[in-house]
Amino acid sequence: MSVAETVSFWPHIMQPDSGEASSVPSLQDVIEVYNRVCTAVWDAGSHRSQELRQPKERQAENMEGKQEEDDDCERDHLEIDDLPEPVKLHILSFLDVKSVCRLAAASQDWRILGNDNILWRKMLERDGPSWSAIGHRGGTDLSKDDHKWRYLQCCPEAQGHKEASSIGSQLRGYLRSLLPKTLPMVAMFGPGLNTSTSQIVRAIISGKEGVFKTNMQTTMWQTKLPRRGGGGGLAIKFRNKQDFFLITLYSGTRSEREGQSSANKLLVPKTPTSADAEPEYELKRTFRRLCSEVAGFIFVVDASQGADHVESGLAELQAMTDQRWTPDTTPVLVLSCVPGEGETRLPCIRVMEALQLGSMSRPWQVQNAVAGSLQDVDTGVDWLMNNIQGK
Repeated sequence: MSVAETVSFWPHIMQPDSGEASSVPSLQDVIEVYNRVCTAVWDAGSHRSQELRQPKERQAENMEGKQEEDDDCERDHLEIDDLPEPVKLHILSFLDVKSVCRLAAASQDWRILGNDNILWRKMLERDGPSWSAIGHRGGTDLSKDDHKWRYLQCCPEAQGHKEASSIGSQLRGYLRSLLPKTLPMVAMFGPGLNTSTSQIVRAIISGKEGVFKTNMQTTMWQTKLPRRGGGGGLAIKFRNKQDFFLITLYSGTRSEREGQSSANKLLVPKTPTSADAEPEYELKRTFRRLCSEVAGFIFVVDASQGADHVESGLAELQAMTDQRWTPDTTPVLVLSCVPGEGETRLPCIRVMEALQLGSMSRPWQVQNAVAGSLQDVDTGVDWLMNNIQGK
C-alpha cells in the first residue's frame, strides 16, 4: 500500500459507519494507521534502493518519470502535525500532565490542543482518584467548569511547588513568628466522630511518639472552655514543637451516637421560607462565639461509609464555617478516614465533591488518613498548623 493510499485510510477511521455514534478513534486504530504508514514508507524506500542498483542507462530513462513520483511521496509523508485534532487529543489523553504542558509550549496549534477543556476533564477524572490529598488556598471558585484550572489548583504536586516557591508565604511566616505566641484553638467535629472512625480522638489522646503528646497540665486548666457545649478539650504538642488546644464537638451524646440518632446538637433548623422549601440549618448560638475564636477546623468523615455518609455532614460543615461568625481565613482540614489500614475508601476528590469544597472561599484540604494508627493524620495537621501560622 502506498503512502497516498494509507492516508486515504483516515476517513475510514474518522467517519464511523452509518448508524454509529461519532467517537474519538481508539488507540488501536491510531497504531494500525501508524503501522500502515511505516510499512508504506519502508516499501517506498526499498523500491528506491533497487532503482539505484540498476544500470545507469536505465536510471536515466526512468529519472524523468520517477521524479514526479518522488515528489508525490514527499507530499504524502505523514507527520504527527498532519493528524486530525481528535486523534491528537486522544494521544494527549495518555500522557502525564507535565508532558502535556511541555508539548503545549511547542507551537500555537499544540497550545490550543493542550488547553482543551475536555482533555483536562479526562485527566482530572483519571488522576484525581489516586490523589491522597487535595486542597486549595481559597479565594477562587473551583466549582466552575474550567477543568484545567481545577486540576492545577487541586493537584498536590502543583500545590506543593507553588507553596515551596512562594516568597510571600515565607515572609508571612517570618512576620508571624515575631508576634506574641498564643495557644491556638482547633475544633474537631464531623460525622466521622459518630462512627468507628471516632477512635481517632482516643488515638490522639493516647499520643504517638514524636507526633502527638497530650499536655495534661494545660488540659486541666482549659477544661472550663467546653461548657460552651457539645464536647471536650485538651492541649496537644505536635511534633514536639507546636502546641494547640484541641476541642472535640460531638453532634450528640454517646448514647445518641451509639443509637444512630439523626438529631444534631450543634444545629438548629432555620425558619422555612415556604412550605415546600428544603430544610435548612444554622449553628446554635452557644457555638457561634467559639467559631469566631478558633484558629482552624478539623472535619472528620468516615470514607469507608461512602458518599452518602460524607454528604450527611454537609449542613454541619456549612453551618460551622458560615462567614457570619467564622472569619474566611480560618482553614479547614477534612480528614477522610477509614478505621483500619487496607480498607476500601472513597477517593478524596469524591469527598471534595460531596462536601462542595470547590465553592468554599477559605483554605481547605482533604487528607486521606487511618483513624486507628493515625497514619497520615500528621500530614494533614502539619498543613493546618502552617496555615494557622500564615506560612
